[in-house]
Amino acid sequence: MQSTSPTRKARELSPDQRQAVEGLLGRVLQEDENVSVVAFQGNVIQAAPTGQARQEAYNRLRVRIDETALRAEGVSDFEINAAIDEAVEFVRHQSLNEDHRRYGDPRAS
Repeated sequence: MQSTSPTRKARELSPDQRQAVEGLLGRVLQEDENVSVVAFQGNVIQAAPTGQARQEAYNRLRVRIDETALRAEGVSDFEINAAIDEAVEFVRHQSLNEDHRRYGDPRAS
C-alpha cells in the first residue's frame, strides 16, 4: 500500500493549501513547520464524557496514577528518565521498521 499522506514544509504549500490547513488548525503556520494530512474511515472520534461519567473517568485515572507512583517509589529520577528514553527509542524503531516493511526503506533507493 502506498502512503497517501505526504509531508511538506508549510513554505511549500500553495496559498489555497496553506489557508485550508490554517483553517483546520485554527492558527497560522510557521514557515518551517511540517504539514501532513491523513484521511481515514471509521468512528475513531468520540465525544468526551460529561457529567458523572467524566468525573468517574477522572477518578479512575487518578487511582491509576497513584498506583503507578507507588510502584516507582525509591527509583531515582535518572533511572525513570533512562527507562522512558529506552521505551521511546524502542517505539520509534518499531514504527520505522513497520514503515519500511510497508513502504520500503528510503535508504535502499
